[in-house]
Amino acid sequence: MTDGDTDGDETPVPVAREAPSVAGPEPELAAEPDPEPEPETAPAPAAADLLPAAPPAAPPAADPVPRWLRSGAAIGWRLLVLVAAVAVTAYALAYLRIVVLPIIVAVLVSTVLRPPARWLIRHRFSAGAAALTVLLGAIAVLVTALTMAGAAVARQVSDLADSVQEGIREAGDALSEPPFNLSDADIDRYIDNAGDQLSDSSGSLTGGVVHGAVIAGEVITGLIITLLLLFFFLKDGPGIWRWIVDTFGGRQSGHLDELARRSYFALTGYVRGLVLVGAADATMIGAGLAILGVPLVIPLMLLTFLAAFVPLIGAFTAGLAAVLIALVDGGVVTALIVLGLVVAVQQVEGHLLYPLIMGRTIHIHPIAVILALATGGILAGIIGVFISVPILTLVATALAYARELREAPPGAPATAPPAETQPT
Repeated sequence: MTDGDTDGDETPVPVAREAPSVAGPEPELAAEPDPEPEPETAPAPAAADLLPAAPPAAPPAADPVPRWLRSGAAIGWRLLVLVAAVAVTAYALAYLRIVVLPIIVAVLVSTVLRPPARWLIRHRFSAGAAALTVLLGAIAVLVTALTMAGAAVARQVSDLADSVQEGIREAGDALSEPPFNLSDADIDRYIDNAGDQLSDSSGSLTGGVVHGAVIAGEVITGLIITLLLLFFFLKDGPGIWRWIVDTFGGRQSGHLDELARRSYFALTGYVRGLVLVGAADATMIGAGLAILGVPLVIPLMLLTFLAAFVPLIGAFTAGLAAVLIALVDGGVVTALIVLGLVVAVQQVEGHLLYPLIMGRTIHIHPIAVILALATGGILAGIIGVFISVPILTLVATALAYARELREAPPGAPATAPPAETQPT
């Protein structure tokens, strides 16, 4: 009997064992997929989006006008507008010459008379008394000079008339000789023809006399206005200018006042320089004419002094008058000597006096002076010639001030003219 028989007849049931896993580790469970997002509702299209799309813009067409031509045209019409403005201004000034010219003359003369008026004010004169005293003194000096010149002309006119008659006689003798070979009858006929033409033009001469009377009336009126303006400029000049600056200056009142002071300073130096140059020229010319024995020395000196206020043309006119009088009085040799004297004086003026006296005041090239004189003569005649150089001086001063402002650092004050020369 076996061991199993000891417990009875029951047969033991075998226990089933798990078989080892051959397939490896048990696979992980797959993650559940995220829930799908709900579809968003699209916004309703705008009304403009419902319209058909615009076609693409066409490329810009090429400009048929070259850039240089377009720029030149722009500059050209601006220059035309500027020239037209200048021409209209000049015409208006010429039309109002009875008012404009006295203002200009009064301002120029005030640059010379203001220093003595200020000197009198410092010596306990009132402003009105100082202005009146200086003005009357200037008138007395001018009347004295004209009286002396008139007396010299009246005293020597008979001698000069004899010289003219002698010159005409010598000219007739020269015409009767070769190569002209004119007889006395031919000369008399020419003289008679000239007299007939003079008689035929009597109507034109009458019209010229009437026109001359009108001009004389304008001169007298302008002279009276000039004297009145000059008196008030000497008396109330600073107050008048302050009113102009406060009224019309606005935000640019500071620049306007500074530019006016510089301009007045330049005009002061210009006029004083002309006075000194004219006095020196008149002295040298008068001394030479007196040594040569030429008549009308004092009138020629006065003419030379006044001619200095018209650059270039005035000196030529005064020199021509001196040469003609010397030719009539003393002959060709004396005239040639006077011509040499005039040329020498003009060289001394141009190369020594003018640069020495006026070189520190204004710096204007002679070409600019010539162009200004020509332009002034074309636009306004003799008046334009007289005022062209002072206007050129003002323009040069304004351009210099604008260049200084452009080149100065921001906030830097402009350099003012010396205090003793500023209008106060």
